[in-house]
Amino acid sequence: MRNSRFPERLRGAKTTYRRLKSFMILIFAALAIYLTGQLWFVNLSNHNFFLHITDRFSTPTQEGYREFVRPMRVVYGDGMGRFSIRYSGIFDPEPQDYFDTVLAQLFNGGTFVAEHEIDFAHLLSQPVLMYTYAFEMPGDIFPLGFGQRTGAFLTNHGVDGFESVVIWLPHGNATDIRVFFVGDKRTWEFRTDLVPGEGFPVTPVSTAVMYHVSADLDGLTGLRPGTLLPRIGGEHGGINLAPVIVSNPYRPHHAVSMDFVRNQVAPFFDNPATIDPRIAQDGVWTFSNVHTTVRYFASEVLEYSSFRPRRHVPSSTMGDFTAALAFIDDDEFVRNDFFLQGLEPHGDGYVFRFGYIVGNFPLILPEGWIVSSADDILRSPIEVTVSQGRVVHYRRLAHNFVVDEMNAIRRSEHEFDVTAVLAEGAPQMTVSMGYHMWQQRPDVDDDDDGEPQPLSLEIYGIVGGR
Repeated sequence: MRNSRFPERLRGAKTTYRRLKSFMILIFAALAIYLTGQLWFVNLSNHNFFLHITDRFSTPTQEGYREFVRPMRVVYGDGMGRFSIRYSGIFDPEPQDYFDTVLAQLFNGGTFVAEHEIDFAHLLSQPVLMYTYAFEMPGDIFPLGFGQRTGAFLTNHGVDGFESVVIWLPHGNATDIRVFFVGDKRTWEFRTDLVPGEGFPVTPVSTAVMYHVSADLDGLTGLRPGTLLPRIGGEHGGINLAPVIVSNPYRPHHAVSMDFVRNQVAPFFDNPATIDPRIAQDGVWTFSNVHTTVRYFASEVLEYSSFRPRRHVPSSTMGDFTAALAFIDDDEFVRNDFFLQGLEPHGDGYVFRFGYIVGNFPLILPEGWIVSSADDILRSPIEVTVSQGRVVHYRRLAHNFVVDEMNAIRRSEHEFDVTAVLAEGAPQMTVSMGYHMWQQRPDVDDDDDGEPQPLSLEIYGIVGGR
């Protein structure tokens, strides 16, 4: 007898075959895409920008808020007119944990005391922990870095912006804590309580090597309020200071090669195979494809520009900052610690400027850095322009900076005398120390071996600066 179900079974087998065939096609297509990606991005798996550039709409994160409120420096004063300054290791546990505890306690139950005229001689007369910013910190954003949902605690008391936070360290078992938010001309005082045992140890600042004194406490005039002046201690009135070696990862062996630079900038592109290199014109080498252009200037500045279509999304300070921070973190050739040096509104976004920390001192560009002309100045080592949450322009010094501990140089106390700086007589000048990087300096040393000259630690003065 003929099997009447045979045609039905045949149709079922064909259906199963077609499904299996479709599944295998999908597997092979996925494998082809993966292998093609590996071919494009060979040797770039750990630092390719592609995944970040194509989805550059960052939302604020707690890490972003924490980095935004990261100070330029931390100052500790022992109450006897001596101060130590830390630029590196800002997030070291001891001072950071105490600072976080005090601020969290303040924002969750502290009280407003009064508003005063600024008086650093009064503020620094006690043992203090002071966080200093290189720009005016917005009062409505700062509390968000400490777990608050809004900045109302500060703005409700008129603290729209400030440059420093000063905490008076309590004596003995005292629990009353005074916190001052210091602006350009005004100071806002608050108080809170801490549980006994949560104090910060008050210890004398060592004068054996390097320390600072307060111009306000010492009665020096003509300086910006809050200026701290360096002092060299020790029995012999000198100190061993390490120079800083400057290197350029885009210029190996002190010669520039287009092929080498092309390989170095490849991570900025979604598909490096499509990069179109252009012959150097006016000292500028250009690498581009349909969405991206990267330029390398003779001034040793790298510049990235994105031309991808932008989505119309609301822009926010913290959303844009988070995008800028993520972009810098993705750049493998940014190897020095950096901090937010300033920000300005720009169109429908912001320009964020970042400074470098080298060793325990800032890198200083005393006159900025000429990129292509006298009208084109890089004001900070890194500048990032963000529009609607996406990085559209990014440029920075190509250099890296390494402290040369093996070749420390003996520096005498008189080399750090601020008399010459103060003799300029400029009102509201601030005096500090840092590694100067002058664009006018010779690129090679006397024996012309092609080695960049090391940077040395110097005192500098900035009119109207912080």
